[in-house]
Amino acid sequence: MKKVLCLIIGLMFSIMTLCACNSTYENSWLKHNYPRDYAQTIMTIQPVTENVRKDSGQDVTFTTEAIDIYKSQLVSYINTYGSTYVNNYGMSYNDMVDYMLEQLILTNLVLVSADIMFETREIFWTKEDIDTIQHSVYDSIDEYYNDIYNDVLDRMGLDPVIVPDAAEQQAETTYPVKPEEAEDDNRFLIPENERIYGNNAKHDDWYLDPESYLKDGIDIKWYIENDDEYWYSLPGNFGNEQMRAAANAAMKELVTTLSDNVKNVIGITEEELADIDKEISDLRTMIKEDGAAYAYRSLGKTLLCKKLFGDSLISSQKMTILQECIEGRVTVSDEEIIDKYNKLLGDQIMKYSDSSQYDSAVSGDDMILYHPNDNYVFVKHILIPFSDAQKEYLTAYKEIATEEEYIRERNNEVNNIVAYAHVDGEDDKTHPLTVDEIWSEVRMIMSRASANAYDAERAFDDLIYKYSTDPGSFGYEKSYAVKYQLAEGDSETYMEEFANTARAFRDDGYKVGEIFNEYVVTDYGVHIMYYAADHRSGEKLTLNSYKTPGRYTAVKDVIRDELLETKAQNEFDVWQNERIQYYRNVKKIITKYDKTFADLYQ
Repeated sequence: MKKVLCLIIGLMFSIMTLCACNSTYENSWLKHNYPRDYAQTIMTIQPVTENVRKDSGQDVTFTTEAIDIYKSQLVSYINTYGSTYVNNYGMSYNDMVDYMLEQLILTNLVLVSADIMFETREIFWTKEDIDTIQHSVYDSIDEYYNDIYNDVLDRMGLDPVIVPDAAEQQAETTYPVKPEEAEDDNRFLIPENERIYGNNAKHDDWYLDPESYLKDGIDIKWYIENDDEYWYSLPGNFGNEQMRAAANAAMKELVTTLSDNVKNVIGITEEELADIDKEISDLRTMIKEDGAAYAYRSLGKTLLCKKLFGDSLISSQKMTILQECIEGRVTVSDEEIIDKYNKLLGDQIMKYSDSSQYDSAVSGDDMILYHPNDNYVFVKHILIPFSDAQKEYLTAYKEIATEEEYIRERNNEVNNIVAYAHVDGEDDKTHPLTVDEIWSEVRMIMSRASANAYDAERAFDDLIYKYSTDPGSFGYEKSYAVKYQLAEGDSETYMEEFANTARAFRDDGYKVGEIFNEYVVTDYGVHIMYYAADHRSGEKLTLNSYKTPGRYTAVKDVIRDELLETKAQNEFDVWQNERIQYYRNVKKIITKYDKTFADLYQ
């Protein structure tokens, strides 16, 4: 349940625009259409004054801003998450409402703490944080714009254009791209001159005024300004004359839609609305004189979009930054690692005395410290498949041919396979390859790397990412566990040719780190097979052992990471509870207005 709790707090901000712009809540538990009712303040987090010490050593007094929590926020929270807690966790409806209210309190108290920690410079923004928010703002803009653009095209009698949003553009490739080996991404290793704290207690002023940071050598221009190629994909910069005209019309409608929506944002001030009216006027002039692309490039950086999308994204990212800071304080001692290792090893020795438990484990993702028997050969492979047409032909031929004739024909079809190297996760169809060409390259590379299993595994893993099409073959430390001897009643889980070749690695005296001396053909296609591991009966990995000969991950590092993850979450939970009690009982900054939301209870 803890994972759900963390998720719900983080996702709370994503529904803020809904809170502001939709008071009807169709198909929800709570259905009203009383804007004034839902605009009521149900709770206020009063300003809190703290004496803080800046990183310069200067003691200052810092006062946070008051935070009003509105009825619409609680209603949206209930309608979005309430059914999960009532239906899945057995809460009563009224208990769920109380719980949702507490989550709102918790979230906003964490934000109060975040602002104080920004002020003391315990936490800070990085360029990556800001890029995350910028991309998310434009994801929201694109979602509105694409619908309007296609509607305009339809009214003009033109076919719709599917303009991919950022998520689609970053969608998974056909094949996994080789990942970089893990590096320490601790934000607190970032140099001081690359940290952004905000000015005069405005810890998000980079959003509207990035120029103020350029003088310090920190370039936080919006990402759409930094990529020349991206310019040509902006609205109005592609397509024929009619499509560009449609883009201008759609951009006008978008600005109107957003300007209408922002008027419904609860808590926005008259001064902010005046500034937004000026922005809207400027955007309309820009569309008319310069075109949709210029307006699009400016739109995300406006106060208009900050109030509609940016503020909620900023709050969510602040919580992420703060949590990283709190969890970053956690350390794990060598004694804790040793204790955890001994417990895991002891548990596995006891559990794997039942061989069926070990059989299940070898095909899973958990780290195995103890191998009770030597009845498995571990292999990796590169799969170069038959085409769909070849598979269809061979399936039909198999029905009319003898087994010997079928195998001969299947082997002949290998010569007709057309394969491709993978570039950035996609087939490089400019350079078709034969199986023999790939096999020749693999043999050459592996012969050079065969001196030790470390070099060999890493070389073969590179080749997997370059040529393999089997989704299960990717991942540095993944291999297939093939039973050396099948017990009575066992069935073969792999193609017979694949399994027999895996066993032949041991029978024919191969060393771990070598490839089989010929490729193997099955109904799937061609397999180039690699001897990944072969554990002795009773073998135990030590703390300093690596999970595989390629030495990507040490046992002690896996255990340390698991301990850190658990302790870090506990550390953040404890910190949250302490903060809540401090603000609630010591500072007493929470004021509830019970009558304003009493009608939400059953």
